[in-house]
Amino acid sequence: MRLDNLDVKIIDILQEDSRKSAAEIARKLGIHENTVRYRIRKLLKGGVIRRFTVLLDPRALGLTVSAALMIKVEPGRMESVTSTLMEMREVTNVYQLSGEYDLIAVVFGTDLTDLQARVSAVRRVEGVREVNVFVTTRVLKSDVRYYLISPKPQRSSPD
Repeated sequence: MRLDNLDVKIIDILQEDSRKSAAEIARKLGIHENTVRYRIRKLLKGGVIRRFTVLLDPRALGLTVSAALMIKVEPGRMESVTSTLMEMREVTNVYQLSGEYDLIAVVFGTDLTDLQARVSAVRRVEGVREVNVFVTTRVLKSDVRYYLISPKPQRSSPD
């Protein structure tokens, strides 16, 4: 789906605060509210916006420790392992890699004992060959927003 400048502006506003109403966005951009509603529906239908949700602070919820798990998967087991990891509530992010490790999974725990139990659950997944655990010592940046560059205007071709 191609995004134009208006789509990018709407997305930027929603990334800052997805509770903004179409009316508020329209006022801020100087456009009609129905235009904003139409664009948001189009972005949802096109899969650009996957869903509207709440961004929580894990530490405020008591999840004070986290770790990145570098995972090696047995040959031919990637689909089943990734499917299982994505269903596990204790795993918040899963990334497939190239290189020495096949996957990175991120887990949070209330303390080191809880974190170890979550790591053990990942190790027990059928097809997981090896898990190397990197406990987080400090969060320097954690952001789910994406920096969007406005599309360049298209030149009209001479007739």
